Amino acid sequence: MQHIDDLRRIATEHGPAPEAGSPAEADALARFRLFFADFSPDKVERLLDATYAEHLYFDDTLKQIHDREVLRHYLRDSATAVEACRVEILQITPDGQGNHYVRWRMCIRFRRFARGRDTWSIGVSHIRFDAQGRVVFHQDYWNAAVGLFQHVPVLGWMIRAIQRRL
Repeated sequence: MQHIDDLRRIATEHGPAPEAGSPAEADALARFRLFFADFSPDKVERLLDATYAEHLYFDDTLKQIHDREVLRHYLRDSATAVEACRVEILQITPDGQGNHYVRWRMCIRFRRFARGRDTWSIGVSHIRFDAQGRVVFHQDYWNAAVGLFQHVPVLGWMIRAIQRRL
């Protein structure tokens, strides 16, 4: 799996992650939580550089990105495309080797489809920080068919038809 190879490379290139239980680790986790708590274009501009490293691995199941400037455009465009988006962090589990598994639920209110309706989805993010406490590895695991695609007019109809047949 490519993202495992990227994680191994990142772990050696970016130096050690903040020590488990340290104030630096707590600060890095707090920045990550704040970044997604109330996701907006303004927040992307203000907090991205302090939250994500310049060279990184980011995969939210929709797009894979390796550069912070590309990530900035992608996240700003994503935040602009929704009326509101908030991510509630439910649990953070460190593995003691610099990796953190973040269990979350996300509420999105889209501008273009499912208007006026909150859409909830759940997922887990695998994240790793660099020595400065910025995210260098971010892999999301979530069901995009439920959280996003089912609300796209034609695609959503097809997904629901397939789900009924299973």
